Amino acid sequence: MRAFDAILLLGYGLDERDQATQELCLRVGAAAKAYREGAAKVIVACGGTTPGHKVSEAEVMARLLCKEGVPDSAVILEDKSQVTIENMRFAAEKLGGAKGKRVLVVTSDYHLRRSVLTAMRAGFYARGYASVMEHDEAWKEKKSKELAYTVDLLLGWQDEGKSRPQWTYKLFDLVFGKKK
Repeated sequence: MRAFDAILLLGYGLDERDQATQELCLRVGAAAKAYREGAAKVIVACGGTTPGHKVSEAEVMARLLCKEGVPDSAVILEDKSQVTIENMRFAAEKLGGAKGKRVLVVTSDYHLRRSVLTAMRAGFYARGYASVMEHDEAWKEKKSKELAYTVDLLLGWQDEGKSRPQWTYKLFDLVFGKKK
């Protein structure tokens, strides 16, 4: 018997040629490894088409999973989501609901804690499996931003029909600086 009903593989932005970035490749590799180790019989590849791209992150991940030896029949595409909470909501739809479902969330190490909390908030019983990133300056910045996103989650600002207050965007930009 498998430990989980599904592996939820969370997407990450594609490069300018609609190809997987190194970070996305690491996530896919971790999900394929968990699959080969028998964690679950299906992988839900979560990630929609973002502005400026022609394909969804889910489609790109499905192709990479195939190259990693995961059969097409074991991959479910969730190709509507744009953010983590949507990954969980739309994956739940693909799995017939979250209640009672055990999932293994696969994402980058800096993103894992919030992703598992988000899956639990969506109704899943969730555990995490991290793809380990190089802990460079970019990683440190991503890790620090996760704190702000986790506060969003814990305050309920990611719940259905809710949003973060406008003043928090200004604070976020002040703390982390706007990207040009």
